[in-house]
Amino acid sequence: MEAVILHGGQGTRLRPLTHTGPKQLIKVAGKPVSQWILEQIRDAGIRDVIMVLGDNTPTRVVDYYGDGSRFGVNVTYVYQGKARGLADAVYKVKDVVSDRFLVYLGDNLVPYDLGKFVSFKGSCSILLAKVENPNRFGVAVIRDGKMSRLVEKPKEPISDLALVGVYGFTREVFDVIEGLKPSWRGELEITDAIQGLIEKGKEVDYEVVQGWWKDTGTPRDILEANSFLLDKHAERRINGVIEGSTVDGRVVVEEGVVVRNSVVRGPVLLGRNTKVVNSYIGPFTSVGESCEITDSEVEHSVLLDNVRIKGVSLMDSLIGNNSVVEKGGRWQRLVIGEHSLVIL
Repeated sequence: MEAVILHGGQGTRLRPLTHTGPKQLIKVAGKPVSQWILEQIRDAGIRDVIMVLGDNTPTRVVDYYGDGSRFGVNVTYVYQGKARGLADAVYKVKDVVSDRFLVYLGDNLVPYDLGKFVSFKGSCSILLAKVENPNRFGVAVIRDGKMSRLVEKPKEPISDLALVGVYGFTREVFDVIEGLKPSWRGELEITDAIQGLIEKGKEVDYEVVQGWWKDTGTPRDILEANSFLLDKHAERRINGVIEGSTVDGRVVVEEGVVVRNSVVRGPVLLGRNTKVVNSYIGPFTSVGESCEITDSEVEHSVLLDNVRIKGVSLMDSLIGNNSVVEKGGRWQRLVIGEHSLVIL
């Protein structure tokens, strides 16, 4: 069985961060979103992974994951090119998957035992969850315990059960996709493909998942995912240098980190070779590699790699790679893209 990670899309709701790279490579709790997915797939015993790449700097994805060996999997790449919908992306793997395969949206995080998909029954199996804003998702209507109808981003509320972006398919789905027409959004919808299976009388299984899951499509979603993953996975691990500082709780201090005359309260992750001087790092903050934080306060935020913060107070902020934020005396809520200079 293969697992397919859909790694395309433009990430318009995450701009300016996605002007320079795919949204799935944004780090939360120290790892790109799609790496959390890749490791979840690997831990379910699936070793063959296919990544479907879009047209937003796909070389970055290939450079990061390579052949997959350092993650314990075998990665193959398929290029979708211009986005024409999720069903089109799935169709691109027609020639490289076997009879049954898993599909996982690369910007969704769903804590679920994917091992259950290895032996799913019928022609399709999908995960659903109750949501408050179904117009943002594809939704399913269940009648008498069976899937009866699926609609992508309905304009009118018809159900509060959203597809969370994890699917099991057989090759029968390709025949349906070949006959699809673009939706009102101009895309080939995965919901229409599954609806086609239902109309052909095929068995479509489902499970309603409980608890947390996240579509990491907005800055707020990224921050929430970062908080959840830190809370779930962070353990106290000090591999760097702590000088004249207080480090409380579940704080991950990677190799090469220096914390001097500062306070760090977990859950927090400090990436390799980062320096924190005369500063406060509050809970639910992830700091990337080779960052410098001086005379500042940072809380409930994500700082990506090579970020420099000096003399500012940040909360609920998302700062892109290689950016600088300097000078300021009050809490700021910022979303900043890569290679930016902000002087407050």
